[in-house]
Amino acid sequence: MKKSFLYILLIPLVLLAAGCNKKQVQKRPDNLINRSTLANILAEAYIIESLITLNPEDTINNVVSSRGYYHDLFERYHITREQFNTSMQYYMGDEDAANKLVNEANAILDAKREELAITDTLPPVDPSAIDIVDMDQTYQEQMPQNGSVPEQ
Repeated sequence: MKKSFLYILLIPLVLLAAGCNKKQVQKRPDNLINRSTLANILAEAYIIESLITLNPEDTINNVVSSRGYYHDLFERYHITREQFNTSMQYYMGDEDAANKLVNEANAILDAKREELAITDTLPPVDPSAIDIVDMDQTYQEQMPQNGSVPEQ
């Protein structure tokens, strides 16, 4: 009797533990956005969220702006908010797919950051070409001799 009670208690626990380790398999939505397109959308959504959080004091305008930004984003990709949410839920249901999606979106953001990076257009200065003695002499000539500060 004790053995059967132990098996009755043990079997559901083993099944429960085994069930927790499996990936959640969701039915593929009919209107699923492909991963590379969704990564582009997600990268742009990150940018939108950054724009909105730059001005946290103006909450009402941020809400209105965010609706407009996302409306424009979804229109540009010809998708609906529901399609976006359904696709995100599908990809987030699988850890590997979610990691690939987020990594792809981050790579897109990194590429945009590199593209927008401001480069120094001035040629490098050779330190030996700077004549410190001449600069000091020019500075001394401009200073008044009596020690007073020049008027501006």
